[in-house]
Amino acid sequence: MIKPYQRVTLTYLVFGVAWIFLSDNILETFVTSAAMLTTLQTYKGSFFVIITSILLYFLTRRMWFKIEARELEKEAVFISTMRAVQHILNNFLNKMLFFKLVAAEKQSLPPEIVEHYDNVIDETTKQIKKLSDIKEISPKEIERVAYDKEAT
Repeated sequence: MIKPYQRVTLTYLVFGVAWIFLSDNILETFVTSAAMLTTLQTYKGSFFVIITSILLYFLTRRMWFKIEARELEKEAVFISTMRAVQHILNNFLNKMLFFKLVAAEKQSLPPEIVEHYDNVIDETTKQIKKLSDIKEISPKEIERVAYDKEAT
């Protein structure tokens, strides 16, 4: 598949070469005065710059919208992945809490292990909360949330 930058370059090349050959032939056919030919070629060159600027604008604009749409799609996939991860972690946390409740009820674990388990549950809860605090998907925002940094 042709890359966007190759498409722009190729379009410019084909259009430019065709313009030069066709417009020069047309001018040589209808204009006999050298002074008039020089003036018309100046106008022709200016017209070429205007037309190619418009063409490049629309080509790059179209490609920009495609790139932007792909980025939005990637962001949506990332967000849904993060929400799925959060859901999985919440399920795991619920299982940890259930295990702790059963173990505490049966008094089958030493108190220091139960305390350690409580610490792990608290830390896991905080980390899951951080996932839900991510509002914007950007490297800076993820770093800020992950490392408790202030927004810059």
